[in-house]
Amino acid sequence: MKLKLNYYYKKAGIHSNIFEKDKQNQKTKNYTKVGEKILFIIMPILFLTSCTSEFQSFNEEAINFTKTDNRIDQKEFETLLEIISDSDEKGFTQFKDDKGNINNSNVVSYLLKYYSAKNLNLTESDIWQPESKEQQKEFNINVYLENSASMDGYVTGVTEFETAIYNLLGDFKISQVCDSLNLNYINNSIPFTKKNALPADIQDFIEKLEPSTFRQKGGDRSVSDLKNIINTVLKTVNDQNAAVLISDFVFSPGKKVDATNYLNNQGVGIKIDFAEKINEFDLSAVIIQLESNFDGKYYREKMDNDKGVDFKGKRPYYIWIFGSNQQISEILDEKILDNIKGGYLNRLVLQSEMEQSQPNYKILSSPKIGDFSRTELNKKIIADASLSKNNQNKGFFGFNLAVDFSSSIQDPSYFLETTNYVLSNPNYQLEVHSITNNNDASLLGFTHILKLKTSDLRSETLKIQVVGQTPSWVYSSSSIDDSDFLNETSEQQKTFGLQYLIEGVSDAFYPKSSSNAITTFTIKIKK
Repeated sequence: MKLKLNYYYKKAGIHSNIFEKDKQNQKTKNYTKVGEKILFIIMPILFLTSCTSEFQSFNEEAINFTKTDNRIDQKEFETLLEIISDSDEKGFTQFKDDKGNINNSNVVSYLLKYYSAKNLNLTESDIWQPESKEQQKEFNINVYLENSASMDGYVTGVTEFETAIYNLLGDFKISQVCDSLNLNYINNSIPFTKKNALPADIQDFIEKLEPSTFRQKGGDRSVSDLKNIINTVLKTVNDQNAAVLISDFVFSPGKKVDATNYLNNQGVGIKIDFAEKINEFDLSAVIIQLESNFDGKYYREKMDNDKGVDFKGKRPYYIWIFGSNQQISEILDEKILDNIKGGYLNRLVLQSEMEQSQPNYKILSSPKIGDFSRTELNKKIIADASLSKNNQNKGFFGFNLAVDFSSSIQDPSYFLETTNYVLSNPNYQLEVHSITNNNDASLLGFTHILKLKTSDLRSETLKIQVVGQTPSWVYSSSSIDDSDFLNETSEQQKTFGLQYLIEGVSDAFYPKSSSNAITTFTIKIKK
């Protein structure tokens, strides 16, 4: 104890002769108590420079960043956050919550104490900090329910469709983002509108969802001109108004119309309408696919003079939401879509390139195929990489990335499809998995694992891009020939022409002439 106290006394400028043998025992005890108090005070300061290497590296970077301008700018602060995120050392747990998320205020508080201990005169204003999330602004939500004849089967009797829509409208009404909830029917026109719907109005709206009401509200119910419907709704979207469009989204070309040409033309027209809106407005869109019991007429698109066939069973329908990126983010943050009664089958989020996100990611030191050094992993560098020599993976090299996609407004399942990734070195094989192990400290704060493997190991900067495009579920849910609808069960679960519709929208958000990267990861590999 005396030796340790002598060491800390020297650090604090206190002479060690207090332990000389000729001092009185009581005086020695008094000095010892004083020393222990000083030790208690200076231990946290000394801890700042006595941790393991990665924490020491963090401290050194924090000092180096202040040398030129006596402040921490945005890039420097984000570099410090990366060091914290990439390390599993216990010293960094003071900055993280139970889920591994970094608390920026804890980092700033630590830095201020550390700089003070190093006699550096920095204040909180000298350290850049991320702006707090913009305060939510209320906006109007305009709901448009298509009342064309093809929708009658969803509102015959009590249906899952009605329950889900009631639940959705109720959650919109009580949410923190909704200023005014406005209800509309739509077909080739908007034959009915209820402004600023109250809870009683919503209940009345749902209870009267019957084919007779659809007919009563009027409009041309015989043809679904989806391009016209979507464009009408799209024009209402601005900084004060988001829009919700509910429909089966089945194209209805009308009699004696070539369906293929019609679908192609509608797809091109929809792409143009969306592209024009994106050019003038910070547009985002969410498309969710749901399912409901259906009892009514199904209108086959390739049957001349088809008056519809009776069908009773499950049918898909869709809810589209248009708004600014901020509006869509707030709706998703409210978990309104996640709380829809009965849930949904699939979700697609489309956003302009200007809204690219950069999620946190890190290279895992294990598992690995072959070998590499871990000394520069926190800098996103794999050094001394070599191929595996064991029998199982001989001639291969591989590593894993942990990525946090939680801040993305895209559906988590989107990141599981390897077809949504583009690698600068196509010789790498890619697998993507959700992280379900909550007991692994190294994976806290991350949502997905990217597993990469190749036999073509080279020194390079490997670029991994997540790109925006039409997901596979759209194609598996789309029909181009429903003439045998009653006999083919798979056709009954599909939507005629869906891929033309969503491809048109997707092509507007993600033009084929662009890279369409939602986010990009770069890994430097050195042999």
